[in-house]
Amino acid sequence: MMLTVMPRPLARRLLWHPFSLDTADLEQPDVHQPYEKPGVHLFWILSGRGTLEVQGESYDLMPGNCVWFVDMAQRRVYRPVLGARLVKQGFRFGGPTVELWHKELSGVKKAPFSLKDPECIRRDYRTIYDICRRKPVRWEWQVHLIIIRILGQLMESRGLLASNEPDIPEAVMRVLNTLAADPFHNWKVKQVAAACGVSYSKVRDLFHKTQGVSLREFIQQRRLDKARLLLADERLTIKQVAAQLHFCNEFYFSHFFKGRTGVSPSAFKRLQAKTQQSK
Repeated sequence: MMLTVMPRPLARRLLWHPFSLDTADLEQPDVHQPYEKPGVHLFWILSGRGTLEVQGESYDLMPGNCVWFVDMAQRRVYRPVLGARLVKQGFRFGGPTVELWHKELSGVKKAPFSLKDPECIRRDYRTIYDICRRKPVRWEWQVHLIIIRILGQLMESRGLLASNEPDIPEAVMRVLNTLAADPFHNWKVKQVAAACGVSYSKVRDLFHKTQGVSLREFIQQRRLDKARLLLADERLTIKQVAAQLHFCNEFYFSHFFKGRTGVSPSAFKRLQAKTQQSK
């Protein structure tokens, strides 16, 4: 029972689109030569047992939580257990950057995907089948969106959508919040630690470990960012900027700014003025 699909050329160029959908009842090996177009065979087993052989890899096929994501550019053999029947269901599809998807998902080396709820994809399959059979208005776009949802489920099952950012310790969060609450203050590391209720050594070590920079350097970089922001305001003099950043005088502010940027505050203001005039 196969449904062959023929999307319009625009959909084939820009959208994820199915080639065919089927439920196959196999008693003999089913051999497929490499497909002439880049594509995916996404399938699952409804009943029986067998093997999938592709590019030197062999996978056991059986009902359960697994679906298989197979590169159609490779020769594939679906082989039922001798003397038994293998019933598989799925669809073949292509779309933009399908080769990159094979690469990112490790190709045939990791064809099976274990899902928490494989019934979601099976429901999506039935919806795609119905849409492709009826072809309502904007049917290709509807199918495109469903396939994107399916691909998202596969990525989620591998943890590819999880954040790689480590959890920020509570002490470090208190430091960041304290600095953000008074960004122009001339903070010292020990003063920040005291305000956050943590020891100096603990906050120093935790901050460097999680942020990749020392707390002192982080504070100084924030002061420099604020200095640039204030100096860009043509209404403020250098003396006023120094006062807002809690430098004891203009000289120390100029020393700080030039030491970190290579230019004096006055030169920076002149450059900003020229930039504004040229816009």
